[in-house]
Amino acid sequence: MKKIILISGAALLFFAGSQVCLSSSCAANVQTTISNEIIKSEPKTVTLKVTGMTCSGCANHISTSLKKLDGVIEYEVKYPGDIATVKYDPDKTNEKEIITAITKAGYKAKVIKDGEKANPEEGK
Repeated sequence: MKKIILISGAALLFFAGSQVCLSSSCAANVQTTISNEIIKSEPKTVTLKVTGMTCSGCANHISTSLKKLDGVIEYEVKYPGDIATVKYDPDKTNEKEIITAITKAGYKAKVIKDGEKANPEEGK
């Protein structure tokens, strides 16, 4: 008899400590939590043709401007080559703001579309 009381008491403590939810409101809370995590944007990457660079110091100057821009995760500025590749958080910044930062540093930048060559003279 003591064993049955102890076993049923232990079972009662187990179920009392956990939440058992059979209503639809609990299921809705789980779905809300999952969907909030999905909404976060994936980082995007943009490749830019930069004009006006004449040395590696120019590339460093552009790198400093990109470093200060909120939302920029990673960047690479190549001289020679005149290319900037920027990985960014689209919730915090966008291509236009990245180009504006480069322009304020004293250079020009243009997005290179997929399949477009960075230097039209290449391949001739």
